[in-house]
Amino acid sequence: MQHRRRLPVLALALALAATLATAVPMAQPAKAALPLAGIVIEIDPGHNGGNASHLAYINKLVWIGNRWKACDTVGTTTRSGWPEHRFNWLVASVVKARLVALGATVVLSRPSDTGYGPCITTRAQLGAKVHAKLKVSIHADGAALSYHGFFVMRPGLVAGYTNDILTSSYTLAKAVRSGLIKAGLSVANYYATNGIIARTDLGGLNMSDVPAVMVELGNMKNSGDAARMQTTAGRSQYASGLVAGIRLFLGK
Repeated sequence: MQHRRRLPVLALALALAATLATAVPMAQPAKAALPLAGIVIEIDPGHNGGNASHLAYINKLVWIGNRWKACDTVGTTTRSGWPEHRFNWLVASVVKARLVALGATVVLSRPSDTGYGPCITTRAQLGAKVHAKLKVSIHADGAALSYHGFFVMRPGLVAGYTNDILTSSYTLAKAVRSGLIKAGLSVANYYATNGIIARTDLGGLNMSDVPAVMVELGNMKNSGDAARMQTTAGRSQYASGLVAGIRLFLGK
């Protein structure tokens, strides 16, 4: 008799436990943080698509710490006329997408490839304004036909301007060089033949307050470099090298 009276109580307890299990889901394990979460990066696609139509604006002089220089320039082209500004923008867009996928916040120095400017000084000062960990400026060169390959420009000493970023920018330059080599790209055979050179005449470096480099990814007048630049696969290769270099610098 006692066992019979306990059966309804036991059934009720089991039913209540099942209800609670359904109503209160099991806690899920926390997702692993993305490797670049919380990091802000400035990417500067050199020049702009509308610069040639706004020469009065881009030719105005700005102070870069040791001299006056034009606000911006038009950039170079391949021998067939494909423009550097377009190459820079397309590579920067791929780099941004990949960094964002890794968790980073990426700030571009210009919002499109149809505007003009901003000046090199504005681009340089953007990194500090958005609290970026670093700035990479993307360019392509226009040199003699036989010249090919990439090189990385870092800030030289401009007293009162680059003192605070000299060492960190050199570290960034070496990391970007390593990333590009790892991606299968060759160091330039004509300038900065170890892949890195210090410059004191570039406003985009002189006026930066975060570690900064400017990269000439290849020579647009060289047929091999130009062919790579004009393909999706080639631009992906450049982007892979830049992202690898940025991650190496950040230790991520």
